Amino acid sequence: MKKLLPITTIFLLLFTTNMFAQRWYVRAGGGYSGEFAKTEFNNTDPNGITGIEQSTKVTVNDDGTATIESLNGTVGAGYKFFVTGGYMFNDYFGAEMGLNYFKGDETSVGQLTTSSVQSKATTYIEGVDLNPGIYLTPKFPKLNPYLRAGFLLTVGGTLTIDTEVLQIDGGGDGTDILVNAESEVKSKFSVGYTGAFGVTYPINDKFSIFGEWEFKSFTIKSKSAEIKKYTTFAVTDGQSSLVSGEQLEDLTTYEKEFIFSDSYTESLTTEPNEDEPREIPTQYVNASGMGFNLGVRYSF
Repeated sequence: MKKLLPITTIFLLLFTTNMFAQRWYVRAGGGYSGEFAKTEFNNTDPNGITGIEQSTKVTVNDDGTATIESLNGTVGAGYKFFVTGGYMFNDYFGAEMGLNYFKGDETSVGQLTTSSVQSKATTYIEGVDLNPGIYLTPKFPKLNPYLRAGFLLTVGGTLTIDTEVLQIDGGGDGTDILVNAESEVKSKFSVGYTGAFGVTYPINDKFSIFGEWEFKSFTIKSKSAEIKKYTTFAVTDGQSSLVSGEQLEDLTTYEKEFIFSDSYTESLTTEPNEDEPREIPTQYVNASGMGFNLGVRYSF
C-alpha cells in the first residue's frame, strides 16, 4: 500500500497537469475592419468657424448652384491589434478576455468649397477596449471552426478632429487666411457588441494559427472635448505669418472646452461665462465596423 501511494500521487499529478494543459490559451494578432452600419456624423464645429453643415460635402458652383453630398459613415474603419487570454471549460465551450488597441482611418466628416472659402473637417479614433466573451467550437482535429461573441467595454481613447479653413483674399487682396485646428473628444464608459466566425489550424501541440471574420456594433458616448491646437496664418506670395490675436492662447475657455450633457440649463438673456467650458448636447460616436483578423494561438 505504501508503495502505491507515490505511484498514485505521480499519476494524479500527471493527470491533473494533462487535464489543465490544454485548458488555458492565449490568442494574439491583428486585423483591419471597414465601415459597418453607417449613420450621420456629429457636429465637429460648435464655434462655427468652418461654415460646414453637419455631415455634408457642399460645393458652390460658378453658375449659382450648389452640389450637396451626404457624408454618412462611421469611424470604425481601421487597424486593430489584440491579445486575449482564455479558458476552455471543456472541449467545446470556453470564456475569454481580450485587450484591444484600435487606430482608425482618417474620415472626411464635412467639407465646404466656394469661390472664397475652402473648409474641410476630418476625424479618426484611437483607443483601447476590453473584450470579454464566450468561445464555441466543435473541436475538429485539423481545420477547426469556432464562434465567439462578447462585449466591447471602453477603457480609454480619443476622437481627433482636424479642421482646415482657407479664406481666399481673407486678409485683403493677395493675402489668404489659413486656419488649422485640432480637437480631441474624450469618451465616457460605453458598451458595444462583437461577434466572429473563424477557423484554427494546428502547427503543433501548442501552437495554432487562426483567421476570423469579425463584426462590431459600437456606439461611444462623448464626455468632453477640447481644442488642442489652433493657429491662424496670413499667406502672401507663398510667405506665411501668424495673425496676432487669432491663436490658441487667444481663445477663451468657453470657446475651446466643451462638456457634453444630456440635459442642462442655458440662459437666453445673459452672456455666457467665458472662463468656463461650454455645455453642448450629448453626442454619440459610431465606431461600428466589419473586417478580418489573423493571429496565433498558444495553449498551455
